[in-house]
Amino acid sequence: MLVTLASAKGSPGVTTTARVLASVWPQDVVLVDADPAGGDLSLWSPAPDGSPLDPDTGLLTLAVEARRGTVTLEPHLQRADGGLDVVCGVQHPGQVAGMGPVWPAIGSVLRGYAGTVVADAGRLTPDSPALPLVLESDALVFVVRPTIEGYAHLRERLRWLATFDSGMRPMPALGVVAVTDAREAGAIRDLELLLGHAGLRVPVLGAVGVDQKAADVVAARVARGIDRSLLVRSARHLVEPVAQLAQSRAYARAGVRGE
Repeated sequence: MLVTLASAKGSPGVTTTARVLASVWPQDVVLVDADPAGGDLSLWSPAPDGSPLDPDTGLLTLAVEARRGTVTLEPHLQRADGGLDVVCGVQHPGQVAGMGPVWPAIGSVLRGYAGTVVADAGRLTPDSPALPLVLESDALVFVVRPTIEGYAHLRERLRWLATFDSGMRPMPALGVVAVTDAREAGAIRDLELLLGHAGLRVPVLGAVGVDQKAADVVAARVARGIDRSLLVRSARHLVEPVAQLAQSRAYARAGVRGE
């Protein structure tokens, strides 16, 4: 099952949300850095022995094997300190140039993994190289900040996705997660109203609490326990709605393809 997180514009917290969601996911899970602009997953966490993760093992090696045909995900995984299995992304946009033809195959490999894959696709635009991977997802979850411009760009991106002709292939199930702090209690309600007025039947799955100190831990900049932090507690509440969204589409895909 493949769950992809993305933003409509800017940096509302996609990477932090993907990382913490994967960290609290209760079943077998892999975190994938699929941001074509260049990711920093290899910089966030060391391996369990304290050595750095290998930035050249991950999406790039997966792409090389995908060109050759049959490929499995396991040889391209690395274990980060704390036990999370990860697929490191590209280090700079130039490395994406030769990956164009294999993005659909990479998406298929990730979706076929026996557990759950949480992928960070960064900013999703019509010309994003990662779009074929995104379209292979069971669920596409947009992360947004409760601002006028954030909501406006989200609305337009959802409208753009609604124009896709998917043929016999079910499109990813769409959902939205808001990144809010305690003072923005009405953010989810406002977002639901906005989407409803725009005629967009996309569920707001919940909110991730703004918690900069905990986010710094996720980014491996400071060291302290964050298990009871607002960030982690709010991420746990997202697991069930995100999983249900992805499972509903995974079943539809299986029925269409006879899997």
